[in-house]
Amino acid sequence: MEGLRKEDLFDFKKPLVPPENPIGDGDESVYFHPVSDCSIYRVPKSIREGYDKAFSPRLVSLGPFHHHIKDLQALGHKESYFDDFMRESKLSTQHLFEFVKGREEAVRKCYAETIELKSNDLVRCILVDAVFIIEILLKNRDRRLVGENDRIFKKPWLIHDIKFDMLKMENQIPFTILEDLLALHQSTRESGDERLSLEIADDFAKVSFMKSRHFVDALRNHNLPSMMQSRPKKKFKSLATPSVTELSQAGVKFHVGSGKSLFDIRFSNGTLEIPKLIIYFGADVLFRNLIGFEKCNFYENYINDYIIFIGLLVHSQEDVEMLVEEGIIRISTWDSKEVFGLIKSLVKGARFVQDDFYFSGLCAELNEYYRIPWHRWKAMLKRDYFNSPWSVISVIAAVVLLLLTLVQTVFSVISK
Repeated sequence: MEGLRKEDLFDFKKPLVPPENPIGDGDESVYFHPVSDCSIYRVPKSIREGYDKAFSPRLVSLGPFHHHIKDLQALGHKESYFDDFMRESKLSTQHLFEFVKGREEAVRKCYAETIELKSNDLVRCILVDAVFIIEILLKNRDRRLVGENDRIFKKPWLIHDIKFDMLKMENQIPFTILEDLLALHQSTRESGDERLSLEIADDFAKVSFMKSRHFVDALRNHNLPSMMQSRPKKKFKSLATPSVTELSQAGVKFHVGSGKSLFDIRFSNGTLEIPKLIIYFGADVLFRNLIGFEKCNFYENYINDYIIFIGLLVHSQEDVEMLVEEGIIRISTWDSKEVFGLIKSLVKGARFVQDDFYFSGLCAELNEYYRIPWHRWKAMLKRDYFNSPWSVISVIAAVVLLLLTLVQTVFSVISK
C-alpha cells in the first residue's frame, strides 16, 4: 500500500466487495469472536424480527457489518468530509492508513464476529468511517466549520437521520479508534485551531471514564442509575402491579422527579416521583437498540427493566394521558394512543427475570400501599366529597345539621 492516495480510498470502480459467505444476516448460530473484548454485535433474529428498520442503518453504514450495501456507503459525503479532515490535519493518506492498520487487531476484537474483510479493506472501511464521524462531531459542535456547499448540515433532516444511524448497535466503530484519530488530528493542527478538537477529545474522555466503548454503550451509560447500589434487586414474584389509574384511585400522587437519571424513581409518603421521559420521533429506535445491546452484552439489564416498569404502570391510554398531564411523559410528534402502543411494543421485546428485576423493591412498596383499604377510602372521600371548597362547606354544613338534630333529639327525650 505504498504511496496510497486519497483517491484509492474512494475508488468507485473498485468498491468493497462483501465476502462470499457473509456472516450474520440475522442467523443466531454465527460464530462469535472468542475474546471477551467484543462489544459490537449483530442483532439476533429474535430481537430484529418485525422491527428491521429500527436496527438497520437508513442512510449511512459505519463499520464493517453493512459496508457491502452500496446504497449505504455514502461515499460522496464521506469523501467530502475526508477532504476537510485532511486539510485541517495536514496528514497524508498513507500516514492515516498506516496509523489505523497498526490498530487493526484491536479493532477486529471489538466485533463479536469474525470480520471476513481482508486486512486492507477493513482498514480502509474503518479509516473512512471514523474520519466521517469525527467531522460530524466537529461540525456539530461548531457550525462555523460547516461549508456553504455542505450537503449534510444544510439539510436538517439529513443530519438528524445520520445521527440516528450512529446510534444503531450494528453501525458502531470502537471509541478507541475515534479517540486515537482525534488525538492525531489535534496534534497536527495549528495552535489557534486546537480548541475545538480539545473539546471533542474532552467529550471522549468523559465517556471513556464511564468505560463506554461506542455510541450505543455511551447512551446506555448516560442513563444508568446514578447510584448503582441504591436499590438492591429482590426476587419479584409476579408482574401484577397497579396501574397509574389504580394507584391514583388509591391516593398515590405523581410528581416529576428531579433526578438526572431515568432510574431516579422514588416512592415516599404516597408520592411517586418519576423523572421526565421525553418521547420524540425515533425514541423507539433508541430503546430497541439499547435493549438489544443489553441482551447481547450485559448481565445487568437496566434499560430492559426500566421499560418493564413503565409497562407495569401503563395499562391503558388513560394511564399515558395521566402521566402526560402530570408532566412525567412529554410527547411531541406522538399522541397518547401511539405512546401506549410504543410502550406495549417495547415491553414485548424486553425480558423479565424474576430474581433479578431492578424495580422489584419499588413494585413491592406500590403493591403494599395499594392493598391497604384505608388509602382507597381516604382517596375516595377526598375525590367525592372534598374536591372543592364548596364541597367541604357542604359536608361541614351537613355535619353541623346532623349534630344539631342529634342535640334537639336528646333535649326532646330529656324534657319528657
